[in-house]
Amino acid sequence: MRKALLFAPMIALCLLLVGCGGKSEEAESRDVQERYRAMTAASAEAELICHYGGEVRTYGLSCAYTPESATVTVTEPAELAGVSAVFDAETLTLAYDDVLLDAGIYSGTRLSPFWAVPSMLQTIGEGYLLEYCEEDVGEDKCLRACFEVTEEDGEKTLYTVWFDGEENPVRGEIAVEGEVVYAVTFRSFTAETDGTEQSTKEEPKDGTDAEADLGGD
Repeated sequence: MRKALLFAPMIALCLLLVGCGGKSEEAESRDVQERYRAMTAASAEAELICHYGGEVRTYGLSCAYTPESATVTVTEPAELAGVSAVFDAETLTLAYDDVLLDAGIYSGTRLSPFWAVPSMLQTIGEGYLLEYCEEDVGEDKCLRACFEVTEEDGEKTLYTVWFDGEENPVRGEIAVEGEVVYAVTFRSFTAETDGTEQSTKEEPKDGTDAEADLGGD
């Protein structure tokens, strides 16, 4: 009986040490959030799939983001290529062929296709961290983190993002009241923190693994 009492806490201690062998998903998620909160600028190429009821639309987007403003340009489909939206504070401006159109306040269009990628980058740093776990994306192990935003009218928007081992976004989803409205696949991503560019991975064009070294000469 005395041996059993002696070995019980030792076994518990061993199990605790095994469980502490690596950084937890929560700690990793907090680190990711701190990095994105400190991010001063980012650029991304992404594929956006929009779910409008029974209709599905796909766009290619290029996004230049800072915490104060963002410019999103359509790259696909060809008939819409070049159309841009510029977000600055509470103003949305549309641009095409050097023609600018002031679209006014965009508070009611924060979940427009143009705003999907910038809002996702913003929410990673500022949203409420709701869930986190490790999950496979294809053959890669990724950190899956969910961030919740509650709008002024009480409506909840859930942003789910998968990050690779370098803490770069691989894909993401935006859901409103439990329904996914946007799915994002990041083709490339570059982030800056205090003027320092981070090395990022780009989607290979020839099917091989490619890494863009953006921090060197």
